[in-house]
Amino acid sequence: MLLPLVIIAVFAGCMLAASWSDMTSMTIPNWISLVLIAGFFAVTPFVWQGWAVFGTHILVGLVCFAAGLVMFALRWMGGGDAKLLAATSVWWVWSDLFQYFFYTTLAGGVLALILIFGRKYVPENMLNTGWANRLFKNEKKMPYGLALAFGALAVLPHSEIYQYAAGIL
Repeated sequence: MLLPLVIIAVFAGCMLAASWSDMTSMTIPNWISLVLIAGFFAVTPFVWQGWAVFGTHILVGLVCFAAGLVMFALRWMGGGDAKLLAATSVWWVWSDLFQYFFYTTLAGGVLALILIFGRKYVPENMLNTGWANRLFKNEKKMPYGLALAFGALAVLPHSEIYQYAAGIL
């Protein structure tokens, strides 16, 4: 039962680091996405389900990379968010991906409402830290890494790769 703990440590650690970094600096360091991808390749031999499932993971990651690239080009998403989306998605199969999009969209909507409310009603004197000021006064940016992290952490325990590692599947 060590493998599920390793998955949680690597995956959840990266998601929490990404969300904290995005919230406090509006950036997601490249090392987080690289560790997520490396973690996937390190875990894969221990949860091997065959080339077809492995190929599905790679295809899901590539599709999300392409979608993230388009959203970045259209300025709908930051570069760090696009990379985090792709790096996270390589852990999923299609059914996991749809759940990931659902939870991420839900969290993104709540985050947007919090930012809209906060940017309108939070008094200036309450924003005494640099990151809080950036978060509530920069009306053009949204730290979507928080929503991506929420979606990823909501899906992980139910994901095929995690359940296989835990011996549930």
